[in-house]
Amino acid sequence: MPPPIPSTSMTIFPGPLSQPAFSPFGTVIECSLPPDQNTIPTSLPPSQNLTTANQNTALKYLDVTHLTNLYSNAPSKVPGKAVMNMFSCFPRNLRPSLMPKTHFFDVEILERHPYTTQTFVPIGLQPPSSSSRYLVIVAPTLPPTCDSHFKTMGPPDLKRLRAFWADGRQAVTYSAGTWHAPMVVLGEQRVDFVVTQFANGIANEDCQEVVLEVDSMRGGVGVAIEVEYQMSEATMTTTARL
Repeated sequence: MPPPIPSTSMTIFPGPLSQPAFSPFGTVIECSLPPDQNTIPTSLPPSQNLTTANQNTALKYLDVTHLTNLYSNAPSKVPGKAVMNMFSCFPRNLRPSLMPKTHFFDVEILERHPYTTQTFVPIGLQPPSSSSRYLVIVAPTLPPTCDSHFKTMGPPDLKRLRAFWADGRQAVTYSAGTWHAPMVVLGEQRVDFVVTQFANGIANEDCQEVVLEVDSMRGGVGVAIEVEYQMSEATMTTTARL
C-alpha cells in the first residue's frame, strides 16, 4: 500500500508545456517545424543539433532527450535493462463544478521512478486539438525525512506542484526521481503512448507511489486540477486545494 501524505492548498497559474517551464522536471520533445512544412528547408539555422539525413530528404535532430540508468545506485544492485512499453490512455472522468464548462481532475496519487528516466511519446494523433490533449502533472522532491519510506529520497513537494497541458505533437521525458501523476488524457480521444525507460523488475526500485491524503474535515477534496473548456478549444486553469 503506498504511503499517504497530507495535501496542501495553493493556486497554480498554468501554461502550455514548453521546455523552459518544464526544465526542472525533464525534457520536452517537439519539432520546431510548422505542421504544414512538407518540403525540406533550403537552408538550416546554425545548430550543432540539426543536420540533414537520408540523402537530403530528412532533418535529423540530435540528442533530443537523455536516457538515464541509475540502477547501479539501487539497494538491490540488480541492473536495469531498457524496456519499451505502450500505454493506451483513455479520457479521464472529471468532477463537475458549479461553474459552467468547468470541471476538476482530482489528483489522488503521485509516482516516481527513482533510478530511471521515463519518456512518453504519443502516437497516431491528428494535428493538435482539444480532443487530443493531455495533462502533465509534476512535483519536485523534498529532502529526506525520518519516515521509513523517504529516508533516502524525500516525498513530493506539493507546494511546488505544477500542471501543463500538452498536445499530440509533444513528447515528455521525466527525469529520474521526478514525481508525476499517471498520464491524464483530456477530451474525447484516447491517446496511445510508447514509453521508454529502464527497469530491473523490483517493484519498489522501479516505481514508488504516494497517496494524497484528503482531510475530510475540510470538505473531503484534495489536490484538484481545474479544467475549463470553451467552445472547441480547451483552456486550462489548475488549482490545488484542500
